[in-house]
Amino acid sequence: MNATPPPHGTRRIRALRQVVPLLVPLPAAVLLTGCGSTHVTAAGGGPAPTASPQLGAPTPTATPTPTPTPDCSPGGVSLAAGEADAAMGLRAMTVRLTNCGTRPYTLNGHPGVRVLSAERAPLDIGVRHGSAGIATVEGFDAAPAPMTLQPQEAAEFKLLWRNTVTAGEKADGRYLDIAPQPGRPTVTVPADLDLGTTGKLGISAWTKAPAR
Repeated sequence: MNATPPPHGTRRIRALRQVVPLLVPLPAAVLLTGCGSTHVTAAGGGPAPTASPQLGAPTPTATPTPTPTPDCSPGGVSLAAGEADAAMGLRAMTVRLTNCGTRPYTLNGHPGVRVLSAERAPLDIGVRHGSAGIATVEGFDAAPAPMTLQPQEAAEFKLLWRNTVTAGEKADGRYLDIAPQPGRPTVTVPADLDLGTTGKLGISAWTKAPAR
């Protein structure tokens, strides 16, 4: 017996069943394959790193941190003040001079120092050689000795003060105006000096600085 052909509608349903599976969404990885440039989102919600075509791994971008260096003065030296060391109201600070020129540079004795305000106006501060009775600090009152700095060699001197506050006007220095030797051009450097109301500052003589 010949089979009765299915109704026309049944043949159409079977045809659709063969087509429908092809319309099921494919995995994201398959859809991305073969694309030239695709934006991919990382797990944290931001854009994922771009892979290096040579190594197949993200290429880090390093940003170097600039290191500030003191300017070399026309006299061939640079000066920089360190941070103050504090202990029981006593303050000590080191100022370093570097021969940044091309010729030897001679030093002897004590530098000339003025304390300036934030506006770079001179403050009424008595600057004295040695510890000046402020405190007893080992080596601070050592006698000066002449020295010659070759290019890139350095020397240093120290400052000593107390930040006692009593009656009178409080002084806060923000700059030091320094003449490496009397009669030589001055160099102004930033420095924080909380001098209180004492109005007195002691300075040591130049000494050879240890190499860094």
